[in-house]
Amino acid sequence: MKDRRRALASARRLGGAPYDSARIRRQLESEVAVLRCRPIDQRRFGRAVEVTVDVLDGLPGGTLEERWASFEEDVWPRWIAGEARPALGERWTWGVWTLVIGRFVRPSYAMLSPVRVNQWLDRLAEDDPLLEARRSLTETLRRLGHLGAGAQQNAVVAGLRLLLVAGRDDLASLTEADVALLPAVKGSDGLDLALCELGVLDRGPLRFGARRLRTPRLSPRELAGNVGVPGQFLEVTALYLEAYATRVSGAYSTLRGKAAGLAHFFSYLDEVHHLSGPSEVRPVHARGFMEHARELSVARARRLRGIDDPEAARMTGHSWVITVRTFYSDVCTWATEPGSPFAGLVPPAVPLDRRDLRESGALNAKRQVAARMTTTVLDLEREMPNLRAFALRRWHEATGEAGASPGDAKLARTARGAFWDWALLELLVTSGLRVEEACELTTLDILRRRLADGRLYYLLHVKPSKFGRARVIPIGDVLGRVLAEIIRSVKAFHRSDAVPFVDRRDPHEKLPLPRAPYLLQGFGHPSAFGVNTVRWRLRRLSEAAGITGADGSPLILRPHDCRRMFASEQLNTNTPVHVIAALLGHATLDTVMIYAKLYPSSLVEGYRKALRGVYTDVCGVGAIRRPSAEEWFAFSASCSLRDMGTHVCALPTGEHCSRGLVCLGCGHAQPKRSALPVFRRMLTSHERALVRARNEREPAGQVAARELEVERIRSAMHRAAELTEGVAEALEAV
Repeated sequence: MKDRRRALASARRLGGAPYDSARIRRQLESEVAVLRCRPIDQRRFGRAVEVTVDVLDGLPGGTLEERWASFEEDVWPRWIAGEARPALGERWTWGVWTLVIGRFVRPSYAMLSPVRVNQWLDRLAEDDPLLEARRSLTETLRRLGHLGAGAQQNAVVAGLRLLLVAGRDDLASLTEADVALLPAVKGSDGLDLALCELGVLDRGPLRFGARRLRTPRLSPRELAGNVGVPGQFLEVTALYLEAYATRVSGAYSTLRGKAAGLAHFFSYLDEVHHLSGPSEVRPVHARGFMEHARELSVARARRLRGIDDPEAARMTGHSWVITVRTFYSDVCTWATEPGSPFAGLVPPAVPLDRRDLRESGALNAKRQVAARMTTTVLDLEREMPNLRAFALRRWHEATGEAGASPGDAKLARTARGAFWDWALLELLVTSGLRVEEACELTTLDILRRRLADGRLYYLLHVKPSKFGRARVIPIGDVLGRVLAEIIRSVKAFHRSDAVPFVDRRDPHEKLPLPRAPYLLQGFGHPSAFGVNTVRWRLRRLSEAAGITGADGSPLILRPHDCRRMFASEQLNTNTPVHVIAALLGHATLDTVMIYAKLYPSSLVEGYRKALRGVYTDVCGVGAIRRPSAEEWFAFSASCSLRDMGTHVCALPTGEHCSRGLVCLGCGHAQPKRSALPVFRRMLTSHERALVRARNEREPAGQVAARELEVERIRSAMHRAAELTEGVAEALEAV
């Protein structure tokens, strides 16, 4: 092994030395002599090496590395295309193979991409470090078991190519910078997983997108220079961002937004008005920017996101105007302090005032955005039961198919994806969490507490997010089931008895978060979910369910829509507004009313309560008097089991029925045997409607809701048929 490493080190030194054809040929002959192949193949290798070196002799460059760069740029593409290829038959790559595998040159990844590197290694000497790296990668990936056989092979090949491109002999010498050389190819994520498992990389495994998007956190001065602020305004921008981070808020996303808004403003001043400094800005300049910002934001939204709604896009331009006004309001105030660095950099007065903002048209845009949000919430209130039923049914169906074929990796991935679609939807709808808060949940945030009477209850701790305020959310039955299913799925994916600790990074603050047992991890890769993954999965789910708005257009569910649904449902179930504000983490009750929308049924109930005074005037106060103890006892005794016609309800008197008397799927309802004919007619009608819905290709969410109704009727028939004679008679007697 030591002799082989010395030979490789000598070959690498030869690549950077002055080009010496004779010396290169001698060392290549030594490399061919140690190959594991037949003597006749060694002679063929020698001939291929001679032809390749002859080509290198005719290329420009003072070193072997420089000539190899010319070879990759000019000669190798023509050889791949079949032009001017050496007349060596199938052995035309053997000379290139010897140069690369002997570490004489460092190839690019593009050059190695069409080459079967794994087969090249079969002829190497047994003490070559590349063979040990291949064995280590293969054993590690097989032990982890997260990838299929094909994905494991791709990861091994990606690792071997990376070693050759980076000029490394073994896996332990690879660095994070070397891994950054790896493009988005098959096996790159599997290789990253294996390197993290081997301890080569001091972090958790990441997908390719997460590795490339890990941009560093810039200082305020670097931010000012990075967003394209013109030179004459660069100093004041940098000073302002530094002062704002110290005095007001150091949130990176806030500083980045302010830098972007100021860059648009100062670029406008430089291009249109040709100002030489920030102190020359006057109201006429700032007011001209308001129209420019509106037009620029609309064009930018159409170019980047395909948004054609001008009113929605103009809100971005209005935020830039607000940033400019805040900037001058702050610096004009700070410039009055003794020894302030802003002295001489500010105009005599703030160029924009509140009247200018009112006349900018932003209020109309806000009203239209609020109206559109209200329409979306009301549409979701109609479609959300269908969407939740569709997600649940698809998860169960995919799980059943995967269970019927245990060895099918594709069905297993489909089942895992269907589960996460359901889990993400239910988690956000039943908790009201922001998507960033949901991604940062850990098993340590599930708190168990005990009441004074000994009963246990559970709380979900939500870490500080938007305004730096932490809060807790009571865990009910539905939310508790979702959390339990998520924990079960994560443990099954990792094949462990506990949720493992993984790394996570705050994408907004550009800072690493503590390694913790995050709940949202292990979809197809042992890493934590990103915010964009949640958005993408909810979008795909709503498209698959076929939910639509009132105008028939496709309705796309976004994570924040789930938060609005939670607030609206709580408001419509008479939860006090201050409690909703605490659950959502809002600072004021006004914010709750922006999120929450009253549905028509709630409006009707509120109207009825308002008419109670009129009722008492007409019917007298005695009509709504409290019953006596004897009257209430007699009434409650007669209502312990309420006869609902087709079934008997065991819900205690006075308890709220959340199902609105849609009882067939309720655990409190016991169907009667005498109602079986009614159930059969209902089943026939619903099955006929289900067939018609499938033939007419109704949205998948509506079909799922109809299937759920059919299952409820069948379940009620089954429960009624199972009754014994005595129990059936007792129910009829009630």
